[in-house]
Amino acid sequence: MAKKPTSYELLGQRIQIEIAAASRREKRQVHLKPEDGDSPDDWDRLIDEISENENVDVTRTDEGWLVSWVPVEA
Repeated sequence: MAKKPTSYELLGQRIQIEIAAASRREKRQVHLKPEDGDSPDDWDRLIDEISENENVDVTRTDEGWLVSWVPVEA
């Protein structure tokens, strides 16, 4: 029987989809906004982990976070 994903894992999956969509549009920027029922602790952890990446800028906004990045050269 498969283990039920945690709230953090579900949040991470949702955000990965949003970031992938921004990458496909070559926008390289996404405004992440918490939804009703999201855990503030999950968001804090996620934003901390995103902020650890080089070439990524995270800016707090009134509604969430603006995340922008420069593609890593291959």
